[in-house]
Amino acid sequence: MGINPDEEFLQDLQQVSFQPVFILGLHRSGTSILYKMLSATGSFNPVTAYHLINYHELLANHHLKKEEAAKQHLTQSFKNKGLTDRGIDQLKLTADFAEEYGFLLNTRTMQMFLTRKNVALFTEMCKKIQYIAGNDKPILLKNPYDFLNFLSIKQVFPNARFVFIHRHPLKTISSTLNAIRMILNEKNPYTARLSRLYDRSYDNPLLLWPLRFIFCTIPEWGVVLITRITAKAVKYYLKNIEKLPSEDYLSITYEELCEHPQETLEYIMERLSLRMSEKVDVASLMSPRTVDVDGSVQKLRVYIYKSMKSYFDMFHYLREG
Repeated sequence: MGINPDEEFLQDLQQVSFQPVFILGLHRSGTSILYKMLSATGSFNPVTAYHLINYHELLANHHLKKEEAAKQHLTQSFKNKGLTDRGIDQLKLTADFAEEYGFLLNTRTMQMFLTRKNVALFTEMCKKIQYIAGNDKPILLKNPYDFLNFLSIKQVFPNARFVFIHRHPLKTISSTLNAIRMILNEKNPYTARLSRLYDRSYDNPLLLWPLRFIFCTIPEWGVVLITRITAKAVKYYLKNIEKLPSEDYLSITYEELCEHPQETLEYIMERLSLRMSEKVDVASLMSPRTVDVDGSVQKLRVYIYKSMKSYFDMFHYLREG
């Protein structure tokens, strides 16, 4: 087989259809733990690290009965490099780790969100996953970069449904700042495996040093930048959410997910008209941590509040966090 072992099997995808369910929210808003919980129900086909890293051999491995061996090899490669989690959190890392499809889009275009240029790749990915799964379960998709892109997604995929998750902006901004610092201060092998752009940035000091200066040396600058991006995203959400048919979306908060995990999960499944294929011990999946808001974020909390007051008000978030 050549560079793309899947090429000879792509014709198998012509008649494949899929039902996309998108988990969308701000970065560090709880999308990953929600993705993990919904995947654990057994009612979805999630996108995994295996699907993204081994993308060009998914069909070939399926046909040649090599899928499990390939997954074991990938998981072992993580262990060999000392990768037990993503580095930015404590979520356990294996080949079956539910991951963001934006990393795959980034291999075709500079963007990590859906565009006209990468929608064909996205569609192919969904069809591959649906085909090798061999069932009619919905495809479960997560990508914070598409939080301010849901109307365009709905136009391209009319059958798309959405689960939005929200979290106090001071917490998301602080957590995002910390995550950026971590991947800038030291190269993250897992992120580098998923993202060529990130991998190559470490060979480009003209890109790396300014970013370190903004987010690490004078973190208030980084907070302002993250706040502007966040404010733009929530403004889009507030302006456009009611343009979606009410039966095609639901919204929850990270706070209520932590406080009432079982009830929140059941609510989501009911709204999606799905039953859990597996019994889920939701409490065991939850490991909410007390996150101290970074000092640079605290200094700018009034600025942050004024930048997105309507969003604070909608979800009854206090300015002080």
